[in-house]
Parts: sequence; structure tokens; C-alpha cells
Amino acid sequence: MNGPRPPHYPELYHPLIPEFIRVFELEAGKFSDPIVGRLVPQAIDGEPYEAVSYVWGDTRKRHDITIDGATLSITENLHGALTAFRHRAPSGSSSSDSSGTGTEPAQRQVRRLWADAVCINQDDLAERTSQVELMARIFAGARRVLAWLGWEEGEADHRHLLAAIRFIHVFMEDPEAGLRDARILLHHHDLGDPTAHLALFSEDDRRRFEEQSRKWEAVKVFFEIEYFHRTWIVQELGLAREAIMCAALKPADEAEARDQVFELDLVDWRLVGQFVTFLDYSAASLVTHLGLLAWVAHHILMVWETREDGTPNCDFLTAMHWTRILGVTDARDRVYSLLGHPLAVIDGDPIIKPDYTLTRGVIYTKLAAHFIRRTKNLYVVNLVDHEDDPLLQARNWDPQDEGRMPSWVPDWHSINRTTPLEYPVPAAEAEDTEIQIDGDTEGVEGSPLPHLLLRGWVVDEISAVSRRMETTDFPVTNLTRERAKKNPFWLDRLWDLAFPAEGSADRDALAVLETLSLALPLGTRGEDEPVSTAGAHQSLEEHRRSFAAYVLEYHELWRGASEASGINNDDDNCYLPARSLYDSLPAEAQAELRRRAEGVTGEGFIECMTWSSMCRVVYRTTSGLVGMGSRVTQPGDLVCRVRGSPVLMTLRRIDDSGIGRVTATQAGTNATLISCAFIGPTVVPARVKKDVLDGGDFDEKAAQFRIV
Repeated sequence: MNGPRPPHYPELYHPLIPEFIRVFELEAGKFSDPIVGRLVPQAIDGEPYEAVSYVWGDTRKRHDITIDGATLSITENLHGALTAFRHRAPSGSSSSDSSGTGTEPAQRQVRRLWADAVCINQDDLAERTSQVELMARIFAGARRVLAWLGWEEGEADHRHLLAAIRFIHVFMEDPEAGLRDARILLHHHDLGDPTAHLALFSEDDRRRFEEQSRKWEAVKVFFEIEYFHRTWIVQELGLAREAIMCAALKPADEAEARDQVFELDLVDWRLVGQFVTFLDYSAASLVTHLGLLAWVAHHILMVWETREDGTPNCDFLTAMHWTRILGVTDARDRVYSLLGHPLAVIDGDPIIKPDYTLTRGVIYTKLAAHFIRRTKNLYVVNLVDHEDDPLLQARNWDPQDEGRMPSWVPDWHSINRTTPLEYPVPAAEAEDTEIQIDGDTEGVEGSPLPHLLLRGWVVDEISAVSRRMETTDFPVTNLTRERAKKNPFWLDRLWDLAFPAEGSADRDALAVLETLSLALPLGTRGEDEPVSTAGAHQSLEEHRRSFAAYVLEYHELWRGASEASGINNDDDNCYLPARSLYDSLPAEAQAELRRRAEGVTGEGFIECMTWSSMCRVVYRTTSGLVGMGSRVTQPGDLVCRVRGSPVLMTLRRIDDSGIGRVTATQAGTNATLISCAFIGPTVVPARVKKDVLDGGDFDEKAAQFRIV
């Protein structure tokens, strides 16, 4: 929505009355003709119009257009969209004539469009704010949303946008068959010379490999274009009655443009949505292996998912979490760009109103505090995903520090790399009426940042932490790829942490292994339990079988490598662990894994745990518990059970000097006061039991937490 301020705006804007917008009536023209049109004020629910969804692009590359006889400078990307859309109206996958309207002729004299950089006076802060409040209605009320992906240029064999659009149409005719064809890339791809290994293929396999490589390279480029990584498109696509994605081959010169039939390549957003959803839930290993960013587009869909009764399946806070990976010019728009979400209200009141005078830290804190106070739960806190270690000190508000906020507030503008941590069995009561926010959330300069006062129990202290898990570590492929991973033989190394060779003789290896296996995919789902939004899910029996197969597949890869070269510490073989997970187990546990794995593969487990484990760590506590948590987790952090949070928390002790004391009434007579910073949500399957919501049942230590 918002780009850097243009160098000059002419005096062509007149004040808008409430509930009014401007529509740009764009005159028809050929490719090289100037862009000419006029602005027409109208009620937001007045005459029909189409809304343009696009990326501002490089604001230094600009073109002039003429509006009502005056000159307006717009970005090159919007100029391209207007050039393409005035030529011919797109038709989507729904039945329509060549104009895409069903009634109007293909060549219209005027096309009525709404585009933010043209229809909003960007120099008027008051108008920008008021129009942002109408943005959801603007896109929901448009007869169609036209999503401009950009011009395609270059040689015929490098026109990736057009190739991807055509491939998606064909693939979705039979996605299961398309996925079977694509798996040749997963099993045969090499990281070295891309042609060296083709000599080992049959002629037919070589042809299939090269064909699939070309197709999926186009898909990879398609989802890497800037359009799919822009925050405002979430609302623009999600609220559209119909959204058509458009790209076009750019004529090489004006002479060619005059002689050539100008055509748009189109794909319905709904079909793209079906494509990325299928990949996320059925082909996570392929997505991560090829480095596809299709999952980013899937996040957009997840924001607007509904249940069978039509009610929203995704709440506003989770929508914020799914979209924080997207780019935005103004960090405050991460909130404002989603105000069209049906759950952006609580009890009929808007959760927040646009205010561009406050810092993002204040806005995010006010939003988090609002939800905590109104819901009496800590769900918003468990969406924190620190990019770096939080500061371990109490601080004051500073309007010069855009990102200053408490450790318990999600910084929606930081890079998100994790899915929400949902576990099917709650660890504590979902609500607590005694949750307190102590301090100022208005951002008054020099006043202390607010602290969160919570009640709960300390589960244990963390003693050892793994390296961060990467999605590319998970698939079992071949030694060449294994050696190139950041964490080669990652499962065997996790097991060394969870069940070290020294000091684990008195522990049940199979029980510890099952705890680890349940932590990675965030548990399993029964028929009567909620489905996770983190990806695919299995029943407990399916999970045990596919995980056993996964362990054996990794063992076979390890055994082949160790038999070929031996285990030693030289540079060539240091990527090999000293033992495999399977070899470390007692004979009866090995036999049980072989029994479970019979007739299945590890593919199901990989699909279930890929997104939930992405960019998290595994840890062991002082008493030997195994859990999975935030990437910034460190030894010494506390695993805690907290009232009002269905998932466990990781907290880090801080020096509480200078922090106001909690009263005895707040703390409780038998509770220890702990001042701490919030690190992130966590899961320890061994300490989560159905219908057990009180840490006292596990003999855990009661505590009062003051979180800075």
C-alpha cells in the first residue's frame, strides 16, 4: 500500500467526503500510447470498478501519466499494469467472454480502475489514514481484483512467469500424477555439476529429469517474484470476489508492439491456491528440497480459511503470524493491512485504529495488551519468535526507537521462521482472570515498558540445546546431499543430545525416542482432536510406523557411508556421527522399530514434521526431559507451565534489581517470584498429559513470573 513519497504531486486531488473513494477512468490505447484518464469521486458502494493489486517496485524508476490534463508521476510497475489492463480485459477461469465481463465488448473505451498510488493523495496523511480504514471494503467491493505480476522479458526458454502459469494449469488437472513425475528431482538431484550425474541415467530418465527441472525452475521463479512477498496483497486477494493474476510478454520495441497481438497470461488465484495447498500438505519434502517459496502464498490462503459453517478458521493474531514473512514499507501496516479480517474486532469494537503517529513498538504492544485483557489468555505471547536474544533488562519507552517493546510482545516486523506452536493436549488452563499487565502501553517517553505478571510452575531447567533445525536437513536422499547439509545426519545428532551415550543407562530408550518423535511434529491428532495448521498430521499408529521407517532409512544411509569410508575425524568424514540412532538402541527396541516400519516409508513423518520443526531447536533438561522450542533457547533457560497458556513457555531469568516487587497477594504464599524475559513457546510431550492442567500433579514448583 505505502511506498516512499513521490517527488511531486500536482494539485489534482480534492477533499473526499466520508465513505467516498476516487476511481480512475483509464482511456483505451495501444502499447506505446501515453496513459491518460480522469479521477471520478464516488461513494464506495457506487458504480462498478476493478481494483489493481500490484507492487510499488523501484520508486526511482518512474513514468508520467496524464490525469484530468495534469501530470502525475507513478512507479514503473504501476505504469506497466495500467498499460496492460487498458489494452484488454482479462478473463479468468470462470465462464466469460473474451472481455472477462460477460456483457461488455472486449475493446472498451474506458476502464474504471482503483489503484492506490493514483486514487489516494499520498501527500495527505489524514486522507491516507481514512482510506486505509476503507481498504478492506474497496477490495471486497470491487467487481474483480486484477493482480499484476509484471512483464515477462528475455528469450523464449527463460520466460518463467508464463511457463509457470501454464504448468500450474496442467499440473492441477492431476496433481498426484504431477507429484509422482516430480519426485525424480528429489531422488536424483545432485549439488555438484548439474549435468555430471545425467550420464548415469537412462535416456528416458534423462529426458524426464530435464523436463521436470525446467518446469519446476519456472515455478521456483514464479513464487520468488516480489508480488507474492508483499503484505498488502493478503487482504487484496483474500477479500476479492474474483482475483485474476496477470503477466504479459513485453514487446521488444514500439514497432513490434504495433504489429503484435497483445495477450495476457492469466491464472485464477483460486487455482494457484489449490496448487500451493497441495504442495504444502502433500509435498513438503519436495518444496524444501527445491527451495520453493510456494508456502508463502499458502500463508495468504490460511489467513482467510473458514470452517464448514462459514466462520473464520484463522484468528486475527494467527493471521498476523502467517503474514509477518511478507515485505512491507511501513512496519505499522503489518497490522493495518489486515483490518479487513473478519476477526479484527472483539465484541463489535475494532481491535485498533490506524495511527501513523505511533511507533511500531507501541502499536504492537497495544495490540498484544488489548488481546490479553479482552481474552484473559496468553495466545498472543506464544506467537513471539525472537530473531535474536531478547535484552535481559527493564527498559523505558523511547519514541526514537521504532522497535522498542517488551520481550512478551511479538515483533511482527522481524523475520518469522516458525509455525504457531500448537499441541493437541493443553498444558494449563486456557484462561486466567488474574493475568496482569503492569505499566504503560501508551508509549509515553521515559515511562517503564509494561511487565506481564503471570502464575504457574517451573517444569525444569534446560541443560543442553541442539543446533537450529533446517528444512533442508530433513529429507533422506543421498550422501552427496547429506554431506552438503548444515546438519548432516541431523536425527542421529539430535539423539546424541536427547539420549547421550554417557549417563542414560537408567532411561528407557524407546520411551525417550517416542517423546522426541512426538515433539518434532507437535504430536499426533486423533479423530476427535483439532487439526494442526502447521502441516499434515497422522494418527498415533501411523506416526509410530512412519517414524520407525524414517529411523531405519537414516540408519541405512549412515551404514552405507561408514562401511564405504570408515568412521574417523578427518576432514572427509567428520560429517558422519560416531553412531547411528538405531545402533544405539537395545536389541528389543531395534526389533520393535523393524516391526513398526514393515511395509511403510518415512515420507509421512517428514511431511508432518517439516513445517512444525523448521528453525526450532531440540533440548534436554537437567532431569532428562526432551523438548522442542525457540531457536534462541539456551542452557539455563526455564521450561514453565503458565496459567492462561495452553502451551509451555521458555523463560530466561534476569537480574531483578530496579524492578518493582510483586506483592505477596499477587505472588501467592507458596510461590517463588522469578523475574524473566520471554524466550518462546515450547513443547515437552512427557509433561503434557490429557486432563492434567496443574503442575502440582507433576510435583512442579509453583512460581509467580514477572516478564519484562
